[in-house]
Amino acid sequence: MRNLLLSSIFSIVLLTTTGCTSNSISDSLALIEQEHNQGSGRQINKEVLLNIQALRASQKAAVNTYTFVYSIHNKELSYSDKITIAKLLVKNHHVIINIAPAKGTDKLTQLTLSMERAKVLHQYIDHFNKTITINFSPELSIDTINLVIGA
Repeated sequence: MRNLLLSSIFSIVLLTTTGCTSNSISDSLALIEQEHNQGSGRQINKEVLLNIQALRASQKAAVNTYTFVYSIHNKELSYSDKITIAKLLVKNHHVIINIAPAKGTDKLTQLTLSMERAKVLHQYIDHFNKTITINFSPELSIDTINLVIGA
């Protein structure tokens, strides 16, 4: 009887430890394989990231410049110029508008008319909800605005 009890305990211990050992070996192998896959995944992700960065660097931002002319002593652009500006603003996200000095008898008159033009232009383009920067640019030709898109 004692022999039977010892052999059953021995077989139970043997079966449990054998199962645990095989499980721990398979768990270890699975863990090693998972780490290998994660390592490969990181390497692939780095390659993809490097390719994306190279593509971004190779793409040149297209910068287009448009010039519009004001009528003498007029605060607003012509109707066709406004339509053209609206079409350009709808298509693009970032626009810089440079306003030249207006034609006038003295610097104060020129600056005043230029400020009024900027105010009217701002009211016109305000509803487009785009990133629009309006600058005063004394180096431009008198009575003009310069639209820079893609800067």
